[in-house]
Amino acid sequence: MNLLKNLRTDRRALWWSPVFALALFLLLQADLAQLRWVSDLSAQGSPPPARDAYSPTGYALGQRHFIGKHERGETYRWIAATQELMDTGFLGARIYDGDTIPSGRPQLLLKLYAAWLTAVAWGIHGFTGAPLPIAVEQAALWEPLLSHLLMLVGSSVFMVRRFGWASGAASALAFALLPSIAGQFLPGALTARTWAMFLAAYAIARGFTANQEDDRRDPAFGLGAALATSAALWLDPAWGFPAVLATAASGFFRRPATASAPFLRWSLIGAGLTFAAWLVDRTPWSLAAGELRYVHPLYALAWLGLGFALEGVHRLRAKNPGRKRTFLLLLVAAVLLSALGYAQVRNDFLGWLYPSVWMRRITSLDESRAFATAFDWIAQASFVEIALLTAPIVGASAALALGWRRRSSSAEITRRQLISATVIFAGVLLLALFRVRWGVVATLLAWPLVAGIVRDAPVYRRIAATAAGLFLLTLALWSRSLPATLARPGVDTEPSAADVEALLYRHFSHWLASHTPGEKIVALAPPELSDSIVFHGGGHVLMSTAWESYPGQLAARRILSSLESTEAEAVLQGHEITHLILPSWDKVLPLFVQKPLEPGRDTLFDRLDRWTYPGYLRPIPYRLPPAPVYVGQKLAVFKVTPLQDEPLMLSRLAEYFVEMERPEPAAMVARVLMKAYRDDPNAAIARAFVGADARQTTDFERELARLARDVRDGRTPPLWDRRVQRAIALALGRQRELARTEIEACLDTATAADLLELTPLQAYRLSTLAHAYGLRFADENLTSLLAALGAEYRPAEPKGDSR
Repeated sequence: MNLLKNLRTDRRALWWSPVFALALFLLLQADLAQLRWVSDLSAQGSPPPARDAYSPTGYALGQRHFIGKHERGETYRWIAATQELMDTGFLGARIYDGDTIPSGRPQLLLKLYAAWLTAVAWGIHGFTGAPLPIAVEQAALWEPLLSHLLMLVGSSVFMVRRFGWASGAASALAFALLPSIAGQFLPGALTARTWAMFLAAYAIARGFTANQEDDRRDPAFGLGAALATSAALWLDPAWGFPAVLATAASGFFRRPATASAPFLRWSLIGAGLTFAAWLVDRTPWSLAAGELRYVHPLYALAWLGLGFALEGVHRLRAKNPGRKRTFLLLLVAAVLLSALGYAQVRNDFLGWLYPSVWMRRITSLDESRAFATAFDWIAQASFVEIALLTAPIVGASAALALGWRRRSSSAEITRRQLISATVIFAGVLLLALFRVRWGVVATLLAWPLVAGIVRDAPVYRRIAATAAGLFLLTLALWSRSLPATLARPGVDTEPSAADVEALLYRHFSHWLASHTPGEKIVALAPPELSDSIVFHGGGHVLMSTAWESYPGQLAARRILSSLESTEAEAVLQGHEITHLILPSWDKVLPLFVQKPLEPGRDTLFDRLDRWTYPGYLRPIPYRLPPAPVYVGQKLAVFKVTPLQDEPLMLSRLAEYFVEMERPEPAAMVARVLMKAYRDDPNAAIARAFVGADARQTTDFERELARLARDVRDGRTPPLWDRRVQRAIALALGRQRELARTEIEACLDTATAADLLELTPLQAYRLSTLAHAYGLRFADENLTSLLAALGAEYRPAEPKGDSR
């Protein structure tokens, strides 16, 4: 209310309003440019699946279409979790079964952030009329922009209320121009960590402006600070718990002016909110130490212990009566604090100190680099980048040095404030040394720190204003030539190799879903492809990019490294895996393979690479989209099937190579079949297709005669799809009457499960022949299914007249 009153009465608000408008314009210009770019990227490649009003994803078969740009795996999981929340209610499922099949894993994503995404999606739905599930995908574009806008407004209000309009205007421009801050908000990328980071920075910054004259209204320990800190702790303890520690450290250096200090109240509120957050997200019996990377009761106990400790220290300083009560407070504090440390040490799990990749990047714009320490970043960054990104931190350090120089030895309050600010800022810088993303928090804290120290010294205030103006002007000029690691996509930005790969993975995931309708797909694939199979294809995977899928990674290691086919088969069956998917360009799956110590032994991964796979696997033809980057590459898809004998396995392999337009390996397999299995009916079918594809008339006619003789003698292949292949071979050899008889028999006996055994080319040929002979399934659903399975071979229909 005071700020709104000042807007009406303070002329300085009018003077500085163009600066705030400029900051808002720059923010929207950059964010909207990336939003349009990401939206255009999603529109490229494969078309959206058919919409389904009854599907929780908005598309048929549980598919999705959004691509995104950065942090794709996490973004996909947030979209899916929000759609599930809207479909099943706020409580939702406790188990996530997208990865770590068959048992799944606890659903650890935060309902607070999912609720915020739900609110954004409802707004998009109301504004555009888009179906709610699809509005959730669109929320991934708009939520970062809205968050950026809200945080710019919040930081500006914070600075204006405490330090005046000039400080607020300067911080608003820095918020829009500084790449390390603006780069936290990336349309197309969803993460709760950004909100956690800025809420933690806000809670810590309140301690820099503490009112020592009335500690009951100390902003560092008020209700607002407790709410912000507990929300940060809920969203990400890696940000929230250091904020709790920083606030507690500032309280240690204070000397409250009243007998009743706010520390215990602050800790009770924070601990209560943290425990309530855990109850919302978890079940009371889910106390695994590994969940310390999420909100956990041990954080609530530690927060309560810090409050008791500060209360006890305050009582000792105030020399209050009741020393037994004071020492009891300190003893309880030690027990509560030690519980968290004991759990971390005993389970060897760092929890809030876990060195995640996200914390080891300044922004997520460049996902190829992660820094172990800030020195690694300094060694790789340019001088201009280092100078401009660290300028606010250098300025804050200089301001602290100035504050120590100006302080009076009799100014007890000033001295304690300086000690508190120095310790907290040094602690944040220490964290930034090993978790470089904390450097962003140090940058955010630099502005109120400098403004608070120089506001009572006109000379130094003018110096600070001049330095800030030069810094912002330099940032504006630098923004036109940012390095690739800090530049966001613009209109002329070409899709990167990772973007092209994401488009391919979406295409494959849609293809897999459309070729296995109604079936449960459980795939072993590289983590990023696995994310797409779950998100775009509605499937399940053994492992993903989520760290919680670590048990699936162990199972993948066992499967790919197995030396005996029976061992791999047992693990595949135990985890209900239906498909193994191996892109030739992938560099992750080979890392899971343990090379055998015995010479001459091969792992399953090596055997699959050489197409010497066991009999319980079958290659499924998937043709890569025409893109120069994938020339000469392959995406091998193996389906887990009932055990095949060797003639059948090799026959299907030969037909696979024919369908994939690889005549050389197809001919090699055909020669093996001719030499070892001359009289096998499946081998004859395969040799016929190889001969037809290679235009070897003699070979084809020889096998065709054999197939025709089998039909006349009434020999029926035991497998339905092999009879289809025999009928197609007869049709290719112009044995029309025999082919018609076989096609009619196949249509009369077909089931949906039979059709799903066909490859795309086989389905297309069967559909074409049935149409040519005027034959139909008794069930029209089978006709539609067969057409969908062979759709990729169907010629594109000409566009109709638009008049």
